[in-house]
Amino acid sequence: MNGFNDIIGHEQIIEHFRNSLKKKHLSHAYIMNGEKGSGRNTLANAFAKAIVCEAGYGEACGMCRSCMQFDSSNHPDVRRLVREKPASIGVDEIREQINNDIVIKPYNGRYKVYIIPDAHLMTPQAQNALLKTIEEPPAYAVIVLLTDTIDQLLPTI
Repeated sequence: MNGFNDIIGHEQIIEHFRNSLKKKHLSHAYIMNGEKGSGRNTLANAFAKAIVCEAGYGEACGMCRSCMQFDSSNHPDVRRLVREKPASIGVDEIREQINNDIVIKPYNGRYKVYIIPDAHLMTPQAQNALLKTIEEPPAYAVIVLLTDTIDQLLPTI
């Protein structure tokens, strides 16, 4: 996958992401809410790839070292949370995979991207642990929460 051009639909959000990337004005956290099969995972991957792309023009070039690392699932500045239990995301997973890692600056570029699939499966304790990081993130961190049940997230998230 090369990026946003490979995605059908979602024109409004893609345009928002492209403009944010071009202006280098990214938010520190995003929630992508939609039913299963709606493309939120594909969209999050295209966004993450564009964020770490060395070309930096609002779309992943697909040719730079960062894009190639991303395509091989080997980019050091893009982290995807891995659940230990299929039915929940615990506080230890958030602390170990997000909070403890986010203090380390990016290896390659300006940003470090954290993707949390099925964010609605976070326990309340996990959400509170993540909330502290979302409230005071490092300038280089971008956290993307993917969910199909946004009302299971705490209102503070």
